[in-house]
Amino acid sequence: MPEVALNLSRGCGNPTGFANIQAGDVVVDFGCGGGIDVILAAHKVGPQGRVVGVDGAPQMIERAKQAVAEAGLQDRDIEFHNTYLNKTQLPDGFADVVTSNCVINLCPDKDAVYEEAFRILQPNGRIAISDIVLSENIAPELQERFQTTWAGCLGGAIPEEDYWQTVREAGFSEIQIVARHILTPEELEGMACCPGEEFTPPPSKEDRVAVEGKVTSVKFTVMKPPLK
Repeated sequence: MPEVALNLSRGCGNPTGFANIQAGDVVVDFGCGGGIDVILAAHKVGPQGRVVGVDGAPQMIERAKQAVAEAGLQDRDIEFHNTYLNKTQLPDGFADVVTSNCVINLCPDKDAVYEEAFRILQPNGRIAISDIVLSENIAPELQERFQTTWAGCLGGAIPEEDYWQTVREAGFSEIQIVARHILTPEELEGMACCPGEEFTPPPSKEDRVAVEGKVTSVKFTVMKPPLK
């Protein structure tokens, strides 16, 4: 794995590891960042497959392209789209698999993101997601303070039940929880100032302590139902 991809990786799991990606699949990675999951997916789909990385930051797209070249995969069918996750401009039924690694929590309109994932998937397609959710509601004033540093993964995190409702209302079914992990205080501190303190100031110790035990990293898969 190229160093540039590892250095820019700020995920909370490995969705390509449980996405059941097959040789020849078309995979779309929502929020590809420095390209680590695109590279992992490319190895799984093989020369006959296709991988598309989508990210709203042009700087990340450039780093991801660099990482693909350094991984020796420049001859594979890999492309990148610099656009918002809810407006990928990909065709209907384009993908077999959609992955995302700790990015959808950062999106203000999660409904639109999951609706877009549903649209671009084939019937019987699947998504594999690692993301951050709240195990319970937190005080509104506390939520507002976290939202002032939205890049920290607590700014856009929502209660887990609300998250599942968003997924179901987009049309998905068969939610399968692969793993869940309550963030430790150390993990919580690092996640709250993602991608680094030089970009996102850490929350106060009091605010961090107030959410200890209430922030969960969850890994799951869901299916797009077949055509009737």
